[in-house]
Amino acid sequence: MVNINKILMTVFILYFIILLIYSIFSYSLVDPNLVLTSNDIYWKFQNFMWKTFFHNSILTGYIYLFLIISLFILYFYILKKLKSKKVNLKKIFFNKYVLIFLVIIAPIAFSYNSLSHDVFNYIFYARMIAKYGVDTKLYTALDFPNDLWIRFMHNTNVTDVYGRGWTYFTLIPYYLGFGKFSLTLAAFRVWSYLCMILLYFSMQNFSMTLFKRRMNLYESAMVFLNPFFLIEYISNYHNDLLMMPFAIYGLSFLIKPITSQISDNYLKVKYFLVSILFLSISISIKYATLALLPIWFLVLLIYLFYYRLAKIVKRRFKINIDQNFIDKIFFIIVNKWIFYIPDLAATIMMLLLFTPRSHQFYPWYFIWVLVWLPFMKMKKLRNLLLVFTVSSSLRYLPWLFNGLEYSPKIIANQTLIVWIIPLIYLFTNIKTKIWTKIDHA
Repeated sequence: MVNINKILMTVFILYFIILLIYSIFSYSLVDPNLVLTSNDIYWKFQNFMWKTFFHNSILTGYIYLFLIISLFILYFYILKKLKSKKVNLKKIFFNKYVLIFLVIIAPIAFSYNSLSHDVFNYIFYARMIAKYGVDTKLYTALDFPNDLWIRFMHNTNVTDVYGRGWTYFTLIPYYLGFGKFSLTLAAFRVWSYLCMILLYFSMQNFSMTLFKRRMNLYESAMVFLNPFFLIEYISNYHNDLLMMPFAIYGLSFLIKPITSQISDNYLKVKYFLVSILFLSISISIKYATLALLPIWFLVLLIYLFYYRLAKIVKRRFKINIDQNFIDKIFFIIVNKWIFYIPDLAATIMMLLLFTPRSHQFYPWYFIWVLVWLPFMKMKKLRNLLLVFTVSSSLRYLPWLFNGLEYSPKIIANQTLIVWIIPLIYLFTNIKTKIWTKIDHA
């Protein structure tokens, strides 16, 4: 029998190599006016990358296609093998699987944010507060034309579009950069890793609250080893990576009185207020998690309905029902649907991507959905959403093939890629099921 561990280790090594190649390749898209360091070795390397790839859009597009497809093939193979192993992650420190994961993703730490310029906006808005002492909602980057750091920004003519919470959070990595641009950029990379760790702890907390167990290795890998996740949130930096942990913590505290069968009304109110606090922090980072408010209202209405119903029963039938008995009945009934809250959260956040506010389904918005996948009961929907991570990653192809230029046609082609791949997956699955039924008829 083939040793699965050896096969997995081989696949892990391949995954590491492909990520390393991607990290090197990412420097082909460094802005020509951006000098990360004057080191002679780096400068020769950077000029080679520009000369070989930057002005060769066809080659750049095909290399990106090869890297993404390779990463996802390895990723889905890893998921398939891990699903049968059922390894629980009891500890994060000194855990061999966590150490393997950190080694595997190490190359992405040294990559360039080749597919997004948002981090330059984050840095300069923090700079506007720290250095110039102005309100980022009232001033634009163009108000500081002599500052060389605006050379790498996009949308320099608009005020800060991010939530206040995020802008103030970015002061932490900004100050750690000590006024040096390259050091500040590195500090933001460390910040991304810290946000990823916070996300991991929030998801483990949610799993413990909902399932009374920690996430297993398969569930964790579904998110944290996903190529889309690593490239969009660690390599490209995006504030959604900090927004979601607070939303997850908020939902954990919201459902804890139900899953833990807490009868103390004071404790229930306390948990509810803490959950609102965490959700408010999430909303302050980015307004998208406002869409999760219906879940809070739903849980609150269920509690109100439950207490009203209990009072009606006692008054109408004139019977003295023990409150503990009513609580037990309530928890039995509610626990039947509480496990579908992740599915509801994923669906709500997915629907949010259809709104005009989402600007043509920017790929990094998909983390709003991705973080709920390990907890979903509807496996078919979860698998379909995983396919969206593939199509979202491939969305950059028309832009790369067009020499990093946008046009209405390019945007239309990007939208087509995002949706056509999941539709093909759906059609293939439906067709397979139909033929299976015919064969067994």
